[in-house]
Amino acid sequence: MESSAALSWLRLAAWTVFALDLVILLQMVYAVATGSGGPTGQALLRGFTVMLASGLAGIAVVLIVSSWKRSMIGLWVALICAAVPLLWVGAGMLGLGD
Repeated sequence: MESSAALSWLRLAAWTVFALDLVILLQMVYAVATGSGGPTGQALLRGFTVMLASGLAGIAVVLIVSSWKRSMIGLWVALICAAVPLLWVGAGMLGLGD
């Protein structure tokens, strides 16, 4: 059986990573709202913002259901999927995508 403490820590980690993804999304929405980056940059930024928002909506559903059902596998899936945008932004900041 799954230990209650491990489940609690996993739930905390998954929700924390999801909250950090929401911060990234809010920053992207702000950049779209202020109109920075020119016309091509705005189009790309809008597309990435919509893509991130739809992905986070799916992650939110998995996270809510997994937290409610106390599913360790579901929480792991949500944690790994929520970590992808953070890794994407981190790679961009470090210039690893060049």
